[in-house]
Amino acid sequence: MARVARTVIPASAQFGAVAWLRWRLFANGFRRKGGAGEVVARIIVLPVAILFVVGPTVGATTAAYFATTKDHLEYLTGIFWGIFLLQILVSINISAPGLNFAPESLIRYPVSFFRYLTIRMFLGLLSASTLIGTFSLLGAATGITAANPALAMVAYSSAIALALCNMLFVRMVFAWIDRWLSTRRAREILTIFIFSVSIGAQYVNVTLNGVGKHLTRAQRQARIDTFLHVYRTVQPYLRPLPPGLAGRAIVTGHSGASVAPVALIGGIVVFALAFLAVFGYRTRREYRGEELSEAGQREPEKAQVSTLNRGIALAAISEQSSTPGNSIFSPLLGGLLEKEWIYVRRNPAQFYGLIAPLAMVFIFAGRLGSLARTGFVFPAAVAYSVLGIAALAYNVLGLDANGIQGYFLAPISMRSVILAKNLFNFGVNALQVVLAFLVVSISYAPPPLWIAISTILWVVLASLINTTIGNMRSIIAPKKIDPNKVSRKQASQLSALMCIGIMLAVGALGAGVMALGQHFRMSWLPIPILATLAVGAFILYMTGLNHVDRMILTHRELLIEELSKAS
Repeated sequence: MARVARTVIPASAQFGAVAWLRWRLFANGFRRKGGAGEVVARIIVLPVAILFVVGPTVGATTAAYFATTKDHLEYLTGIFWGIFLLQILVSINISAPGLNFAPESLIRYPVSFFRYLTIRMFLGLLSASTLIGTFSLLGAATGITAANPALAMVAYSSAIALALCNMLFVRMVFAWIDRWLSTRRAREILTIFIFSVSIGAQYVNVTLNGVGKHLTRAQRQARIDTFLHVYRTVQPYLRPLPPGLAGRAIVTGHSGASVAPVALIGGIVVFALAFLAVFGYRTRREYRGEELSEAGQREPEKAQVSTLNRGIALAAISEQSSTPGNSIFSPLLGGLLEKEWIYVRRNPAQFYGLIAPLAMVFIFAGRLGSLARTGFVFPAAVAYSVLGIAALAYNVLGLDANGIQGYFLAPISMRSVILAKNLFNFGVNALQVVLAFLVVSISYAPPPLWIAISTILWVVLASLINTTIGNMRSIIAPKKIDPNKVSRKQASQLSALMCIGIMLAVGALGAGVMALGQHFRMSWLPIPILATLAVGAFILYMTGLNHVDRMILTHRELLIEELSKAS
């Protein structure tokens, strides 16, 4: 069929069909319920996204310009390496534009492998990492050209070749990461590796920059000299790699050589072709029908989950026949809470989200000078920790995926399901508070009692308000979460913006109440105020929880469609 497609169906027709499909899915998505809100969210996020692209571009342009004017062309290699590392970091932390269809589904049609590979290459071409990396490299080339117009040809040629090489490298790496993440053990190893590297880098950065310490000019200069010494030490090992080849091409071009720059840029192209070959090998196996799953490796766990589901159903039947209503100690809630624990245990990325904020608190605690001495480092640490996991409340059904259909078949109320998910999230928040208290107490000193009580009441207030709105957004704007895929958003764009806005507003409210107590020299004043607000938030939460069954029944078709579709 692929051979027939090459001779009968023009490539332009197939590429045009895929482009039209993506456009129609994108446009029709705004016509659905909640589509107007997503448009507003995109408009709000657009200036921030532009700043994310413009900032690194201006920085790379300025750095390359001064390196060229100061005749320090050897520093261009460091600039190119910085752009490469930034592109990798952005790829890990910022999701690529979401697809409303599975690209693997294209193999059902008469598409040749070359065309399929080309389509896979261009899907996600406008991702944040590609845009930031490409514009930063072009900006660096512009800065070099502005400083020395004679280097324009070699600068832009090197930048374009390196941009292509970086893009192919990211595609290659993440294609294989998706393959590795098909097993739980690989997900755990990768999560530990990312956690170690990111936290280690932050610790080195904080230690070298002397955060919380006053450094003299001589000390700062000594740190800069140390950094330059380390850079010169590792530079010979970086020269044979693509960013090093790009820097050397510009240096040799500046010296008047004509063949060496072409050869060095050709070396970058060779690296790019190698990355393309590895990416093509991975895509070829996908094209031949390989399915990324661990279905054959987890039969015991499948039996365990099946047993758990039967237990939940039996618990629901026994509960309905014996005790009316929903008790927090019922067997049903116990089974649902156990299910939530299994979800988290099989999704190491959530562990990273829980542990990383606490690790950052440990790094910064005791380094914040006057803030640490006043005891307000504990509220700051708790707010930072809770904010990192607040978005989870806006898509509580995401990990259920197509299992959402089982809820409608089981003799249980969706109120119990949502309550169990909320209780699990509340428990996570409580654990974050306890660990933050221990970290702050060990790193510096325990906070004053009134600050500790006020902070706990603020967490209760923030969690109840955030969860109340998060439950509604989880039903109105669900989003499937696939732990086997990297860089997947936890919630819709509008939900993420709402979460940030609500947490900032509640944080400002808490800070204002504490400032009010300090102003009137009544340190205990925030406690009754926050306690009263927390009681009101609890009433609001229970009111919303009692309407969950009706809302889910109204949106059941949307839930099944969104959570059961292919990733």
